[in-house]
Amino acid sequence: MGFEKPFEDEPATHSYDSGDGLCSEVFVWNPRSISYDKVAKGYCTKNEDKWSTQDSLSDGDQTFVYWENRYWNGSSWKPYRYGSCSNNLGAPNWGTCKKNYCESSSSNYYGSKGSGIRFQTCRRELVNTACTPSNISDAAWINNNA
Repeated sequence: MGFEKPFEDEPATHSYDSGDGLCSEVFVWNPRSISYDKVAKGYCTKNEDKWSTQDSLSDGDQTFVYWENRYWNGSSWKPYRYGSCSNNLGAPNWGTCKKNYCESSSSNYYGSKGSGIRFQTCRRELVNTACTPSNISDAAWINNNA
């Protein structure tokens, strides 16, 4: 997939806002409690183009949201931007990153109208990275019309 814009990595800034938007959560197996523990939360607040992520477990591992943005060029969808919002603030702090996406109703880079975003919430551990959904291609595209 060829993106027009390069990868955008942004460390989260401190915030306690959990957002009122689209959500995904990551659960991992905890052998001590013999259950799945929620370890990361990710939210997209579309009308503010804001990503929020929370680390739910105090163990030093990192949580992040990986996102992709595509535009309609008049005949097909084209990948435009992609990146991540990384939370290194420690549990249970929320981190936020602000992006500026073109709205579906506005003219985009290709001179057409149409903008979509998709994302996955992830937790990077020492030997593994767990994401929901596990593959970004399994994430649903969301019409970016606030």
